[in-house]
Amino acid sequence: MNKEEFLKTLDQNLSKLPDEEREAALQYYEEYLYEAGSENELEAIKRLGNPTQIAKQLMADFVAKEIETKPLKAKQSFQAFWIVIVALFASPIAFPIAISIAAVAFAAIVTVMTILFTISLVTVVFLVTSLVLGITGIMKLFIHPATAAVSIGASCVLLGFGILASVLIYVIVRNVIPTIMKKIIEICHKAKGGK
Repeated sequence: MNKEEFLKTLDQNLSKLPDEEREAALQYYEEYLYEAGSENELEAIKRLGNPTQIAKQLMADFVAKEIETKPLKAKQSFQAFWIVIVALFASPIAFPIAISIAAVAFAAIVTVMTILFTISLVTVVFLVTSLVLGITGIMKLFIHPATAAVSIGASCVLLGFGILASVLIYVIVRNVIPTIMKKIIEICHKAKGGK
C-alpha cells in the first residue's frame, strides 16, 4: 500500500466525521508520511498500521470528545454508542471486553425501554379510565349526584396521575436515556484504552 492508497482508504473510512475533523486527520497523516520521505514511505505506513483501524480509533476519540464538550440528544447518543461499539469490535485484543460491554449496554437499554413502555402503558390506562369515569359522572350527574361526584373526582385524580406519568416519560426520554448512553460510551472508550 502506498501513500495515496493509505490516505484514500483513511478518507473513505472517516466519511462520518465532520469535514473539518476529517480534513485535520488527513492533513496530519499526509504530513507524517511526507516527513518520512518517499524512501521510508512503506516503513512509515507499516508503523501506522491499518488505515481502517486508525479511522475507527479517530471516530471513537471524536465521539468521546464530543460527549465531554456538549450534551447529546437521544438519537445522537445512540449513534455515538454504536460508533464506539464498532470501534471496539475492530480491535481483536478488546473483543472479549467489547462483548461484555455490549451485553451490559444491551441489558441497560432493554431495561430502560421496558420501564418506559410500562410507564407509557400505565399512562394510557390512567387517561382512558379518567375519560370513561368523567363521561360516566357527567351522564349520572342529575340521576345520582353522589355517584356522579365520586366518578368525576376519581376521573380528576386519574387524569392527574396520567399527566404526572406523561411528565415522567418526558424526563426519561429527555434526560435519563442520553445520560445512560453517555455513560455507556465513556465505559466503552475507557475499555478501549482512551483517557
